[in-house]
Amino acid sequence: MWRRDEVSVVTSEVIIAKTEEVLRRSHVFNLFPPARAEARVQGLLKLLRDQAIRTPHALDLRIVEDDPEDDNILIAAVEGKANFILSGDTHLKKLGTYQDIPILSPAEFVVQHKLS
Repeated sequence: MWRRDEVSVVTSEVIIAKTEEVLRRSHVFNLFPPARAEARVQGLLKLLRDQAIRTPHALDLRIVEDDPEDDNILIAAVEGKANFILSGDTHLKKLGTYQDIPILSPAEFVVQHKLS
């Protein structure tokens, strides 16, 4: 959907940096074919930097007490005027919505957009 311009991805440099950190964790990095792992990580990061809407990360929100890093997702969504947040994160899912932005699991997104 993203590549067909049916949805836009909203992110920030803070989120991209965290994404890189997670992708480089051995249990994730080792999921990629060994000869292509670094290229896959760099390709994803380039895609996010080049094609996603990047927000300035200027808001100071403190909403998710149990996992303050999750506030970065809320900040990007608010600054980017997102229509929804797509996440399976339990702390974010507990919120349900934030500033009228629904927080959907991937499965909920698929059902609501009738994807298969």
